[in-house]
Amino acid sequence: MIATVRAFFFRSLAIQKRYFLDYSLGLLIKIFFFTAVIYNSRGAGQQPIYVAGFLLWYLSSHLLARMANFFLEESYLGTLARLLASPHKPISLIAAMSITELLVSAPWVLALAVYSLFCGVPALHLGAREALVLLFGIVGVWGIGLTLLAASLRFKQVGSLTEMLTFYLLLFSGFFVESSKLPGAVHLINAVNPLYQAISDINDGGYLKSALVALFWLAVGLGLFNVLYARARKDGSLLNY
Repeated sequence: MIATVRAFFFRSLAIQKRYFLDYSLGLLIKIFFFTAVIYNSRGAGQQPIYVAGFLLWYLSSHLLARMANFFLEESYLGTLARLLASPHKPISLIAAMSITELLVSAPWVLALAVYSLFCGVPALHLGAREALVLLFGIVGVWGIGLTLLAASLRFKQVGSLTEMLTFYLLLFSGFFVESSKLPGAVHLINAVNPLYQAISDINDGGYLKSALVALFWLAVGLGLFNVLYARARKDGSLLNY
């Protein structure tokens, strides 16, 4: 696993170097949103939690985008067949790629946390419970990403759906627009929103809701991926993108 993560990591760095301008513009847009979160919540006692929520979203958005398009991008690069022919199980490759994406995004998260300090807002002081809740949030997002990747095996291109979901998670997870201002229908959807439940658990001093949502999406993602991957191999459509 370590060797696989290392290989993905250095390739990811090479891609970022090649498309540095695109990455820089994307980061600038996220800084705009982050600044809006900081100043929109100014004066709120839970402002550090809103900052933590955005940083969790930042990791989540990169993870979802990478996971949902993993097989599609490998197909365009011409490496999908060779990747799936390796001795590693597909789920191990997905896990290694996901770890790499989190590692590559982590320095930018740290930079945003430092930026929040200059804006007068300390990042959330993490205790063991808060760290566990945020971990559950990431696991839940990974389950959603695996679900989207599974859907790409059947419907191939899910990029537009992923982008729409990413902005939903940004706007309606309780740190950009306050939870009390969200309509009832959004609260129903947020019952399975890992970011919303993570922020809710941090506010409430618990961890159970985020843990249950993480387990839910993990079960859905693993189950759907196993079924659709086996079906794609059987009907010969696995490499057709």
